[in-house]
Amino acid sequence: MILEGVTAARQAFQPYLAYSIWIETPRDIRLQRGLERDGEHARPQWERWMEAEDRYIESERPAERADVLLRGDEDVWNR
Repeated sequence: MILEGVTAARQAFQPYLAYSIWIETPRDIRLQRGLERDGEHARPQWERWMEAEDRYIESERPAERADVLLRGDEDVWNR
């Protein structure tokens, strides 16, 4: 099974995960991509969601537990 999402590798799931990938993307790029996809009217929702994401990243530090860390601001598929 593949779990996808920012909190998919949370500490509570660690005993059940065989492998985890963290994709690190600068905040401004994440917001830009979200607004391009969802429209400017979604900005308040994106800002609320990103604040919650920031708290999760600070408290759980998922990048430190990931098996692989990728940069989301690079084209990793065409290397």
